[in-house]
Amino acid sequence: MRRSGARRGGFALTEAIVAATLLLMLVQVCWWVAAVQSMVGTRVATGARILDETRLIHHVITAEVGQGRGGVDWTVANGELHLRAFRGTAFRCHTQPARGLAVSVSGYRAPDPSKDSVLVLSRDGAWRPAALVRRSRRGSLDCQKLAGFQAEVWYLDPPRADLLVAAYYERGAYRLSDGAFRYRRGNGGWQPLTGGGIMADSTELVPAGPNGVSTVVTWREPSPLPSSFGWTSRGMR
Repeated sequence: MRRSGARRGGFALTEAIVAATLLLMLVQVCWWVAAVQSMVGTRVATGARILDETRLIHHVITAEVGQGRGGVDWTVANGELHLRAFRGTAFRCHTQPARGLAVSVSGYRAPDPSKDSVLVLSRDGAWRPAALVRRSRRGSLDCQKLAGFQAEVWYLDPPRADLLVAAYYERGAYRLSDGAFRYRRGNGGWQPLTGGGIMADSTELVPAGPNGVSTVVTWREPSPLPSSFGWTSRGMR
């Protein structure tokens, strides 16, 4: 009887050790699965962010380059895209005030005399620059009815009384540096438009012929997506 009890005690101890070992293995497997899921989730989230920011870079460069002509409205040098960043257009109104130019305006944002200049298409078919000195809203102007356009009076220097169409713009530049896609307005500082993670050594912003810009963006973080994206943007012909 005593031997039988001792055997049962021995079996119980062995079973407890086996159960504890199995439990420990199960916990380790659970931790491993959780770690893998966390890593996969992080990579998927990183891939989504990289895709969104690459789309942003592609959209901005393609839109800015596409609104101008290489060598005239924009240039690329030393990895920087310097340009007239066009922000809107204006059409001459039917009636004109005694002072200033009545125009119908629409754009990404309202004209800002503190930072905008104007490129004017005159009656002789030539485009000429002018400074936007001042602007004012006028509700009583006789302007063509165009969706999204608002009537206002511009004061230009020089006046450009023969204005037919105009485009207002700010001077700016883009580059890929310090891990981000950046924009500089005028002579200001470089402001990031994306988060970090861009590899500067494997990224380029270079001319692609006289009217094109070649862009390659390479990301540092691991993700399910390719680490590098490239495309060519073309200017107006």
